[in-house]
Amino acid sequence: GAGVTKILDIEALLARAFPREATVRKSSGGVAKPIATAAADIVVRRRLITFDVAGQEYALSLDAVREIVLAPDSLAYVPGSDEAVRGVMAYRDGLLPLLSLRVLLGLGGHAPQHSGKIIVTVVAGTVVGLIADNARSILSVDPRLIEPAPKVLSARAGGEARIQEIYRAGHGRLISILVAETLFREDVMQKLAQTTAQAAAGGAVADGTTAELRFLVFRLDGNEFALPIDAVDEVARVPEQITRLPKTPKFLEGVVNLRGTVLPVVDQRRRFDMPPSDGGAARRLVVVTSGAHRAGLIVDSVTEVLRCGADAIRPAPELMTGEALALVGSVINLEASGRMLLLLDPAELLSRAERGLLDSFSKTAAGKDTRQSRP
Repeated sequence: GAGVTKILDIEALLARAFPREATVRKSSGGVAKPIATAAADIVVRRRLITFDVAGQEYALSLDAVREIVLAPDSLAYVPGSDEAVRGVMAYRDGLLPLLSLRVLLGLGGHAPQHSGKIIVTVVAGTVVGLIADNARSILSVDPRLIEPAPKVLSARAGGEARIQEIYRAGHGRLISILVAETLFREDVMQKLAQTTAQAAAGGAVADGTTAELRFLVFRLDGNEFALPIDAVDEVARVPEQITRLPKTPKFLEGVVNLRGTVLPVVDQRRRFDMPPSDGGAARRLVVVTSGAHRAGLIVDSVTEVLRCGADAIRPAPELMTGEALALVGSVINLEASGRMLLLLDPAELLSRAERGLLDSFSKTAAGKDTRQSRP
């Protein structure tokens, strides 16, 4: 008369959650053989950086974005310039012309100056800043979900003509993909180049021939940290549902299903023995690649994409010891702004224990498949 109790097959659950990179099948003799992956099956994903303009979501290719900075408190107005040109701001060793995406896209009005983000890009050899209302996320997307913009939009003369492609992100979410070169008329670009050259008096912002690096900057408990942009797959909101795993390190929050992929999630506050977060809406999941593993890092907020020279990278303070020294191998010293960011080493994002844990999952799954393949 008692109820029914379901017994879980833990090995099978782990095998599905952490599949091996090589799929195994049985031959006619019962021997397991790896399935060769055809080149046509390999999908090269595209990385986009998304932002809001007048309540709509747009994107640019991450490769086209040099960095993202906060809008300045004040701008130098350029008289007689195009309506889209909002002015110039001090930028590194020169001046950066700023243009309103609202005007360029025909959406009207201007974003609140002090809350906007400046997306720095290069158009026809000229470095420009595009003013967006807010920066949203970095996405690693399947190109098969990106389609050309409908011809009816391309035929219009307004901001719709600037939309090149549309990404179907799921759940009714559509992201319009822009190409920076198509945002400007020819005469605007000519004026822009002249304005930049005159304002900088021979010290205009250059295309950047020196070796420079890009980093994703995020905050933890009021402190600024950075990761090399090449180690970041994407930035997303923290999922509401996180499945916890028993007998794992305390800072391993659990696993999440991110668009069909199971990822281990590390709470970076716990990793650095910081007090728990209040779970604010600004929290983000930074998906990174560390060696053969991928993981999601929970951070308080993502603030910008930073570009700096290699000479700004300095060794970490000698006061750091143990795991902190291994994880924070260097600092980024921005002397001009008085900022110092702790630079995390992507190779150390997952501890030895975490990497061993994930490897053991794979070995367990592999061993089970081998046993099942025996006659």
